[in-house]
Amino acid sequence: MKFLSTIVALFLFNNIFAHEFLGEVILENRYFLNEGTSYQDKIHSSFSYSPEIFHEEEDYIFHLKPKIRKDSQDPKRNLLDLQEFYLLHIGEEREIKFGISKEFWGVTETTHRVDIINQTDFTEGFDGEEKLGQPMVKVSLEEEWGVLDIYALFSFRERQFSGQEGRLRLPFIIDKNESIYESSAKNKRTDFAARWSNYYDQLDIAISYFSGTTREPRLVPTGSIDKPLIPYYETIDQFGLELLYLIGSLAIKVEAISRAGQGDRFSAATYGFEYTQVGIFDSRIDLGWIFEGNHDDRLKSSPTVLGTRLSFNDELDTQILSGFIWNDVSKELGFLLESSRRVGECCLIALEGVYFEDTDEDNNEPKLFEAFREDDFFKIEFTYYL
Repeated sequence: MKFLSTIVALFLFNNIFAHEFLGEVILENRYFLNEGTSYQDKIHSSFSYSPEIFHEEEDYIFHLKPKIRKDSQDPKRNLLDLQEFYLLHIGEEREIKFGISKEFWGVTETTHRVDIINQTDFTEGFDGEEKLGQPMVKVSLEEEWGVLDIYALFSFRERQFSGQEGRLRLPFIIDKNESIYESSAKNKRTDFAARWSNYYDQLDIAISYFSGTTREPRLVPTGSIDKPLIPYYETIDQFGLELLYLIGSLAIKVEAISRAGQGDRFSAATYGFEYTQVGIFDSRIDLGWIFEGNHDDRLKSSPTVLGTRLSFNDELDTQILSGFIWNDVSKELGFLLESSRRVGECCLIALEGVYFEDTDEDNNEPKLFEAFREDDFFKIEFTYYL
């Protein structure tokens, strides 16, 4: 009943106040090839609804976008979240945003090292792309020397973890209700961040700083058999660097961070390139070649990614992204396939497939995909745009 009343209230709000009503409804089905390591079902379905209200005046923008998700198997994947709920004041050289929003930092394709403003929703997908809304005040200054974004971040959002029946999860249950914090203010601590960005001919550059509660908790043992791990959120300082350099059809990309507060200071980076062949075989199809390497001081070895992106440049915006993930030390191989295509003006169909392979089971090095060894899956997603 609460779920239904929320939807009704949003429609009423739209009819009374909204200037423009947008949004989407998504139906998702995931088909796993094997039963899960904890005997989870092979078929998982979910429904999500994201209405969007957008109102614009001369100097102001109001944006509201909640997200509601219901999963067929895992109650921990159910979600009611405000993704966007802010008022933006636009001046000639200054913008002020107040409310809840999502902010993306980064230039690479695979691992977004610098993207730290919003908390990751790992129940949506294991790639870390989906985020939760973050309460904030953001001031943006635009000058000849670049754009400076300054953030005050309120009310920390804890990371979402799958439950006992969820798929693509760790082999242990994580009790987020018992989370602990290094800060005495716990989840009420105010975090601060700043990011300067500018472009020079073919070079885009950004330098960022974050001080606050880490979005990546350390999982610590509790001594309990039923719930052996709980999240521990430490206070960190992080410097970030983003570089994007264009040479014709070649894009060179770098994301790097230096972080203190989670043990010894460490550095991590993702680097690589994307080269696009325009109009292959005298057609409208563009073929992009993607290569990205990774480094993390905390790990003996990080994966390398090689992929392709096919853009058909047709009326239905057909795209296919595929790639291999290879870890030379652990001898693990992963394969990812994503494709999407519009259906008329109202809808989109997306397909995704993920495959994991341990090419050397006798290798004793830590396995990146160990928890997902039975989670090869195929997903079909249907989106209807309101």
